[in-house]
Amino acid sequence: MENQVFKASAGMMGKSIILKENELWVHTDEVKSLEKFEKDILKTGMKQSAYKIEMSAINEISYNEASESTKVKYTNEKGKEKKLNITFEDVDLSNQFGQYLGSKLGFKQSSIQEGQIKPLLLNGLYLLIALGMTFFVGTMEDTSMITDSKSRRGSGNRAIFKLIVDTVGQTGVFLIGGLISLYLAYQLFRRFKNPSNEILYTN
Repeated sequence: MENQVFKASAGMMGKSIILKENELWVHTDEVKSLEKFEKDILKTGMKQSAYKIEMSAINEISYNEASESTKVKYTNEKGKEKKLNITFEDVDLSNQFGQYLGSKLGFKQSSIQEGQIKPLLLNGLYLLIALGMTFFVGTMEDTSMITDSKSRRGSGNRAIFKLIVDTVGQTGVFLIGGLISLYLAYQLFRRFKNPSNEILYTN
């Protein structure tokens, strides 16, 4: 997994990461080339757009086998403990990264089964949002409300969403929303019946 550029959300600023032999690099932009990453990691001051974490500063790695996120705890140059939450594009990549990094550092591995309440509440929230959105959009008499926002951010997505709603109509909205809600309910039930494992690597 080393020397590969991964598209990942890392904290509030990071959008790309690279695992080097002795360092973890984080970039504030979505970069695709190793060459650009290497160039930007050398910059300092106001031009700095990437930073690195020494492998020797990492104290703990943890991830949930059903989550896209891997958490890395490390000690910064000022001696303060920091936590970097790295969210990948899929669950498998997150698990592979956490396992590889923990093994590379020679950390001790342990695992515990997650509690059922936390994932139940989270998945339940997603289900309620889906049901609420289905009801709100399905009973909307004037779909121009979707694109009436003054903010330009996401205006294109809102226009596409309005077009879809106008095309499928109220019945289509309720049908699609119902199918999404049924899928989320199934996911909620499956996660509740089959809790995942929390994997922890410690120094």
